[in-house]
Amino acid sequence: MNAIAYVEDAVFIQNDQVKTSSLKVAELFGKHHKNVIQKIESLDCSPEFTSANFSAHVQTIQAGAVQRESKYYEMTKDGFIFLVMGFTGAKAAQIKEAYINTFNHMAAMLYNTQGNHDQIHVGAVVQLKSGGPLYTVSKIIYDQNGYMESAEVIWHNKSNLCRETLPINCLTLESKNLIQNKTLEDFWASVHNYGIDKLNHSRKHNLLAFNLGQIYECIEGLPPKNQLSSILMQSRAPFPVYMQHNHAVHSGVINKTVKCWVFDLKKHPMPALEKG
Repeated sequence: MNAIAYVEDAVFIQNDQVKTSSLKVAELFGKHHKNVIQKIESLDCSPEFTSANFSAHVQTIQAGAVQRESKYYEMTKDGFIFLVMGFTGAKAAQIKEAYINTFNHMAAMLYNTQGNHDQIHVGAVVQLKSGGPLYTVSKIIYDQNGYMESAEVIWHNKSNLCRETLPINCLTLESKNLIQNKTLEDFWASVHNYGIDKLNHSRKHNLLAFNLGQIYECIEGLPPKNQLSSILMQSRAPFPVYMQHNHAVHSGVINKTVKCWVFDLKKHPMPALEKG
C-alpha cells in the first residue's frame, strides 16, 4: 500500500480541531496498534500537554460472534508530532511530511470555514508592511514546526500573472474595502487581458455576460469561487455594474444558452480598465 496516498483520509476535523487517530498512525506507519498505544502512554510529556493533545476512546470490535472493546487515541497535530519524533527511516520521513502537510491543509480549510480571517490566510489580500502594491495570497508555506513561515503571493502586471514568495512577518492584511476593490480590479483586468470577445456571451453592446465556470477554466490565479461571487455582486463604478447572475443568455459566442453573470456597460465601458 502507498501509505502517503492515504494520509488525506487519516486527518479529520472534530469539534473545531484537526486530528488523527492512533489507528491511522499504526496503519500508515506499518506498526502494530498495541505498540502505538504503548508509545503514546509512555511519552515523557507533561500532563497538561497530554490532556490537551491526546484523548482516549473505546470502540467495539466484532470478531466473529464475539464483541470486544478496543482502546484507541485521537490526537492533535502537536500530539502527532510529539509521538512520531522517534519514527525513523526515509519512508517514515515521507509519511510524516505528508501528514504535516495534510494537517496544515485541513487547518486552513477549518480556518476559512469559520470565517475567522483576522490573520493571513489563502485568499487574503495583503501588502508589505513598508507599503507598496496589493497582493493576493495563493499559498502558505509552513516551517518544520507547523508555523506560518512565508506566503506565495500573486498579482497581475497587465496580461501577466506574477508570483513571489514573501516572509509572513513582512506582510499585513488589508481592510475589507481594499480587499474588495483589489479583487474587482484584478478580476476585470484579467478578463480584459484574456479577451472580452472570447468570454462575453451577450449579444447586446451595452452588456457583459460571463459564465463563471468558463472564466475559471480560462484565467489562472482567481480567488475561490464563493469569495469572488460575493465580491462580484458589489461591482460598481469604476467597474462594470452587476445586474444579475444565473441568468440564461443565448450566447453570441457558441450559439447556445448559457447561465451567466450579467453586468451593465452603459456608464463604465471596458476601455477604462486598460490602466489595470
